[in-house]
Amino acid sequence: MAGIIAICSINENYEKEKLIYNIFRGMQLLQHRGKAFWKISSGQFYIEGYGSLPPFNPVEEEIQKQKKNIVNTATGYLSKKKPKHQTPQGINFAADGFFIDMDKLSTHPLIKNNKNIEPIYQIYFIFKELLLERNDSYKAAEFLDRHLRGNLIISLNDIIYVFRNSTGFKPLFIGEDKKEQFFIAISENYIENFFNSLKLRETSPGQLISFDLKNGIKILTQLDRNRILMDPFEFIRESHVSSIFNNMSIYTIRKNIGRLQAEFLSKENVDINMIYAEPDYARPMALGFNIEYKNKKKNNIVEMYEGVIKDRYDDSDHMIDYSEQVSKNKLLSNGKTLKFIIEPLTKDKDVTSIQGTIQTGGTILETIYYLRKAGAKKINIIVSYVPTIDGRQVGLYTQQRDLIARKYIGKIANINDINDKIAIELGADKIFYNSSEILSKGIGVPESQLWFPEWIRFLDYK
Repeated sequence: MAGIIAICSINENYEKEKLIYNIFRGMQLLQHRGKAFWKISSGQFYIEGYGSLPPFNPVEEEIQKQKKNIVNTATGYLSKKKPKHQTPQGINFAADGFFIDMDKLSTHPLIKNNKNIEPIYQIYFIFKELLLERNDSYKAAEFLDRHLRGNLIISLNDIIYVFRNSTGFKPLFIGEDKKEQFFIAISENYIENFFNSLKLRETSPGQLISFDLKNGIKILTQLDRNRILMDPFEFIRESHVSSIFNNMSIYTIRKNIGRLQAEFLSKENVDINMIYAEPDYARPMALGFNIEYKNKKKNNIVEMYEGVIKDRYDDSDHMIDYSEQVSKNKLLSNGKTLKFIIEPLTKDKDVTSIQGTIQTGGTILETIYYLRKAGAKKINIIVSYVPTIDGRQVGLYTQQRDLIARKYIGKIANINDINDKIAIELGADKIFYNSSEILSKGIGVPESQLWFPEWIRFLDYK
């Protein structure tokens, strides 16, 4: 998925450097949502790059070169991978989520002679035609809602248009900073703590909103909300731990997910001496699991360690394809790995690794290899998420066939079976995936309000 931000200055004399810097600052705070590709746009101005955001200096140099192209609105975009569809220069367009039925856009009557243009530009063209030429904001929002699962920001004629899909699939917030004199739309609300006088509110699902210098923030239309269907992976990895949902921090929610898994698995015959959180974002789940499991299994000694860690001392991010390849190349070329094992702690022990998710299985295979090499007696894997069979579940741009659990779609009827089969496949002693029921309880919303592929929704423990 992605991190998105848009700012509209409400001061005609607003410094262009300050506008772009505030976008840049917001993007720095959203880097956990994507480190592979970034782009800043304002009018005809744009700058983009790969990997983590650079210092502001090169951006400032580009501002001086393109200063006459900058207007009073700007957008920022961060992604785990460079988007497949390019947007033409001058079209400031940022999306967090994914599009569906793109192949049907060429049959839309408003496309006319533009059938061969990029699908993203077709979205832009149809939306602009409905909103500006036909002055029908409801139809423009309805059109986006048919094809978008997530949020979209478009800048047109110095006006920012913000749309949140009617299911509320991805979080989105808008607000105003009276001191800095700007309106803002952004992916997460924890950003509020880093601007002096910024006040944010959640955008209602199905709303199309505009903000500009003349009219301020304006709700253009509100679609009927048939069903809330949020992305559950926001609560596992995507959202920052400081973001707030239902008056709880994401950190608290993640601890609760681990606690409920421990409550369920404490009834199973699982030998656990120590718990590792891997990768780093699984630490709250591991902590919640550890506290609850010790409470339930009073005779067992359970300790939580961070002996198996990735992404802490290296700028790679295993959610990014090319960074994962860099890590593998390091391993192949010089035998080094991003992981390390504290051997005196693992030798002859029953080790449990808390994983956020298992996608292709490459990361956990490497972990199991080094744990076996360090003398671990048993290796159990607890997965905070449900089996991943659709890359859109976790914001991946990967081939579905690469997902390790996908081959079992329709062939097994419960989580126990998939646990057993993937444990054998990966060489673990036991694997325990989460169920959609336990995950939804940990988040604190009904299962029906979270988006899971149909087969996953009906998988449960025996």
